[in-house]
Amino acid sequence: MPTYEYRCTDCENDFSLTASMSEYDDGLDSTCPDCGSAHTERRLGSVLVSIGSSDSKEASAGGCCTPGSGCC
Repeated sequence: MPTYEYRCTDCENDFSLTASMSEYDDGLDSTCPDCGSAHTERRLGSVLVSIGSSDSKEASAGGCCTPGSGCC
């Protein structure tokens, strides 16, 4: 199930909501759990990307990004 990342624009708290895509499409209640504010914005979370076959060197090393490469 996807995790959606949010930040409260009032208290700057970062929080996550786990919901199905259909629940997200129906509208999530993204109220801040710390201060109760409805002033929140969706954040872009991490994404796992794998390129190549499962036996390729790149895939076993974690995809196309290597530490310090600046691509992530």
